[in-house]
Amino acid sequence: MSNYSKTTNFGAKNSLVAGTADKKLDGSEFEVEFDAIQTAVATKADLISPAFTGTATAQSLTISGTTTLAGTLAGTFTIDGGTF
Repeated sequence: MSNYSKTTNFGAKNSLVAGTADKKLDGSEFEVEFDAIQTAVATKADLISPAFTGTATAQSLTISGTTTLAGTLAGTFTIDGGTF
């Protein structure tokens, strides 16, 4: 999972004097920018039915409704004030 970080400061290019070589947008700048956006979007979990691999960690987790847990559970769990 990666966060998106802007690689080209397009706003700074706007403030340059017309005709300045750096004011022009190069296709490679777009390529790098859009590749970074594509990677960040493709590696984030979806809001609906996310699929995680490895270890998912939450500081605080609230589950409501009917919940089904499958597999092996380890550790101590507190549900509605009771521990099992």
